[in-house]
Amino acid sequence: MSECEVLIGFGSNLGDRRVLINQALQALSDLSATSLKKLSSLYETAPVGYLEQGAFLNGAVLVKSSLAASELLAQLLAIENSMGRVRKERWGPRTIDLDILFYGNEIIDEVDLVVPHLEIAERIFVLEPLNEIVPARQHPQLGGTISELLHKYQLSHPEEVPCEIVAVPPEVALDEVRDGIFYRYSQS
Repeated sequence: MSECEVLIGFGSNLGDRRVLINQALQALSDLSATSLKKLSSLYETAPVGYLEQGAFLNGAVLVKSSLAASELLAQLLAIENSMGRVRKERWGPRTIDLDILFYGNEIIDEVDLVVPHLEIAERIFVLEPLNEIVPARQHPQLGGTISELLHKYQLSHPEEVPCEIVAVPPEVALDEVRDGIFYRYSQS
């Protein structure tokens, strides 16, 4: 299979969120046939759905992979499981969450995998990181770019506070990060 550009959203709201996200990104960079290309800033966001939980740290990463979408999903689930992810309730707390947002321009509708992710246009914590790294990317089903989808979301949710950037990615190529620390910041 040829290489495909894949956008993956990630988040954490349990434990040392910063450490867990760095570990997940390192595990992602260690996957065979997959390389990290572009990383968003790290955003602190309020929970959605189940509100009785701590704030999330969220971001997005662009990777190139020659894994099929189903193979990549299996690898992401394995990373989540190895990091203690427990699925008790929808939108509940989690040590790490890794979601395939886009897999090239493919539209996938399978029992365990729907791509593009169904909630992209309804989640500011997904749109803001994506807008940072791929603002001109077209959504193959909704039409419009990520930047346009974010603008539309902001117009329809004027009361919602933008996500707060708490860390920026390193100033080196992601394949040059050797210590597994993709985000360096002090968390208050």
